[in-house]
Amino acid sequence: MAEIDIYLNRQLNGRLAKQSDKAVFSFALNAQEALSLTMPIRTESYSFTSLHPIFQMNLPEGHLRLAIERATAKHYGSDDLSLLAILGTNQIGRLGYAIAGSELKQSSKQYPNLDSILSSQDANLFNELIVQFATSSGVAGVQPKVLLTLQNEHDILPLVQGKATLPWHSYIVKSWGREYPQLACNEYVCLTLAKKSGLNLPDFHLSDNGKLFLTKRFDLTDNGRSFGFEDFCVLQGKGTKEKYDASLESCTNTIRQFVSPEFQSQALADFFKLTLINVLVRNGDAHLKNSGVIYADLVGYKVGEIPSVDRKLAPIFDIVSTVPYIKNDTMALSLTGSKRWPKLKVLKAFGKSHCNLKESKMNEIVNQVTNAAQETIPLIESLSEKYLDFKRIGDEISLLIMRDFSDN
Repeated sequence: MAEIDIYLNRQLNGRLAKQSDKAVFSFALNAQEALSLTMPIRTESYSFTSLHPIFQMNLPEGHLRLAIERATAKHYGSDDLSLLAILGTNQIGRLGYAIAGSELKQSSKQYPNLDSILSSQDANLFNELIVQFATSSGVAGVQPKVLLTLQNEHDILPLVQGKATLPWHSYIVKSWGREYPQLACNEYVCLTLAKKSGLNLPDFHLSDNGKLFLTKRFDLTDNGRSFGFEDFCVLQGKGTKEKYDASLESCTNTIRQFVSPEFQSQALADFFKLTLINVLVRNGDAHLKNSGVIYADLVGYKVGEIPSVDRKLAPIFDIVSTVPYIKNDTMALSLTGSKRWPKLKVLKAFGKSHCNLKESKMNEIVNQVTNAAQETIPLIESLSEKYLDFKRIGDEISLLIMRDFSDN
């Protein structure tokens, strides 16, 4: 496919075209809204080698991409533009895609009930969801996952008009491959620790059989519109393959550059806390795509201007302990030029020099994370008793998070 149309919240915004060895995006003549924080409105086209980072952000990887290609490649091709057009509006964030000159398609699929997924004992349920909903799932990452708009009669939200109800929410549903057993329980534990520490997270659930992890999408408003979301790969101008090619120091620079000034202090403190948790649980996959910035819209944002909309650090997601699977795993992003797991002294130097935190604030955050770890131990024990296959991994996570958070 040589060209596709780009939509923002279902309004035509521009066209993306392949030209020899580069991709070119041009705004529509009547475009009123910037495509990205890094791509404000201008008359000149934006060219990028291969594909612009904002378009790479939600391209499925691994198991999900293979599933989509199996279902569609024969008739539509398997290049990136074809894949984006197939996914349409089923993306994280505001963007939607359509074949050039065609209308933006709406999904007509019947989605399952949230309770039925959480309570299912069907070991093949996730494979069935992949077969049915892969082509409606524009979500990045190599971990098997799909996007679902789940019916949930216990969670009714009023529409803005106040005359109807919207009895659904969109969720990301995850499973795991053979190389990462019991990853659903693993992520449930790690995100519980993060939540207990005071970080902002979307709602998340573990299925009754322990095989599926569900997290509510944070990029949707109550009336169904999408917030803008851009991960740190996009904001640093990097492609998905470069998600490990950065430092924690560069992430704090990204926060200063793209988070609104009034929210920067909290964002830097939260990023420091997130870093402590990733080090504590030994999350070797905390790369650039696992942090981002969220905002409402970018209407009127042009080259040379500063966006007027509030821009905040996005809710925290995707925390897992990787060392139980990869014994000698290292950090995903470097700190002081190294990817070795840092000691508290190094982390505090980072907090002081790059997150603008005082010693008292850092000690408060360390205590919050330490207390959250202690409060999470009973959950690990409970899951280990309920799911015997998780016990080995749970025991390793327990040993990790109960270590004394000190330089010794």
